[in-house]
Amino acid sequence: MISSFVNATLGMLSDATQNPISIVIFSILFLLIILLILAMIFPVWRLFLVKIKLLEEDEKPSSLLMWIIGIIILVKCIQGFLIQPFIVDGGSMLPTYHNQEFLLVDKLSYRLHTPHRGDVMIFKLYENNNNPYEGKHLIKRVIGLPTERVVVTNGITTIYNTENPAGFVLEEPYVMYKDLQKNVDVTLDDHHYFMMGDNRAQSYDSRDWGPLDATNVKGQVLFRVYPFSTMSYEPGRFVYTK
Repeated sequence: MISSFVNATLGMLSDATQNPISIVIFSILFLLIILLILAMIFPVWRLFLVKIKLLEEDEKPSSLLMWIIGIIILVKCIQGFLIQPFIVDGGSMLPTYHNQEFLLVDKLSYRLHTPHRGDVMIFKLYENNNNPYEGKHLIKRVIGLPTERVVVTNGITTIYNTENPAGFVLEEPYVMYKDLQKNVDVTLDDHHYFMMGDNRAQSYDSRDWGPLDATNVKGQVLFRVYPFSTMSYEPGRFVYTK
């Protein structure tokens, strides 16, 4: 539990640098903090903040500064341990998710239970081979679970596990754009997942870089907020029959 807390805390600052919404919000707050510090030192800056209505005439800059710092701490704790915004970048999850869609990611659930097949997951990619996605957040679907064997042949996914030693073909109605070229056969250990994008023809996923280490999982897509016309809860999540 302590290890999870430390890892999440250290990851909050890194995550913020990759999220344009966080960058804009915290840039504005940082500028406001600088102005308040100046107002605490130089009366002319305090008069300026009063003039533009950021401070009341009888309000101390230090009071508002403490409020802002408290809000930042609260927001970062929420983002680090509960909910984090995410913007889809690219078309690897078409037609389920489209470029520039605004999502909210549930970061708590996977601290209470392991991912399920069919979940749409946000994670960080670490391959150590200097590819352009190194250290980036990606969005893919959970296909293979720990200890399973995953075979992808001619666009067909077959799963082998203890319940199905002879294997079963995975039902994938969300796949519209297939890829008949990337064939893989991999057996997962007890802390790795096999991830694939719904747009198999354009997705850079576990067929390319291998299984995903569970320690790099950030969370599950909880809400699609924007576009408003497609607002939904757990969008794209698929519950398999096996």
